[in-house]
Amino acid sequence: MSNWAIAQTRDVLKLKNGSVVKGQIITPKDGPDSVVTIETYDGSTWVFKRSEVVLRGSEPFKDPAIRYKNRGFEHYTELGPLAMSNRASNGITTSAFSFQTTNGYRFNQWLYTGIGVGADLYAVQTFVPIVLSIRGDFRNTGTKIPFYFVEAGHSINATSNDVVNIKYRGGATFAVGAGLKLLFHQSTAFVVGLGYRFQRSATERLALPTVTDDFNRLTLRIGFSF
Repeated sequence: MSNWAIAQTRDVLKLKNGSVVKGQIITPKDGPDSVVTIETYDGSTWVFKRSEVVLRGSEPFKDPAIRYKNRGFEHYTELGPLAMSNRASNGITTSAFSFQTTNGYRFNQWLYTGIGVGADLYAVQTFVPIVLSIRGDFRNTGTKIPFYFVEAGHSINATSNDVVNIKYRGGATFAVGAGLKLLFHQSTAFVVGLGYRFQRSATERLALPTVTDDFNRLTLRIGFSF
């Protein structure tokens, strides 16, 4: 692995002729050698006499291959479990798995809006949520970006049903939570998030009252964005 992949700071040399060289010193700072060797980000190696160096220090290193996106199109693909103890009207404990893809536009660090479409696979029902997604980042520097998300919309009930006198309906859905983006190339990031998810559904039976089910879930999302 390149030293630059794990570097948090970079060395800075100021020379007597006024030049400034930034990189990683690869000779001992306090060694007896009469020269200082420094490697720059592009892989070039420079060797200077110690007498040529008037100042040696360090500064935070920002990988030029990583770029925070302050404005523009942004895509998210995320999946993960929807976990919490919850029973449907028929008494079955319902586990679930969720997948969602969201496309939208980032206006600034604090505001991104997009439309998300996905699939929520419960043990007893299947939903296709269509939501308005609002997101924002709590910082715009570094490679670790904490963020928030709020989503609201309607889910289509896509449950397979062969019983003529029973109909499954979708309903309102919303989610709220926070997470962390880990930038690794330009504006591409690995994403992990934790939050709360609500889903309402209804079961209509011929000549019987409609039964409403509310699914409340702790959601864990893992995916990527660009």
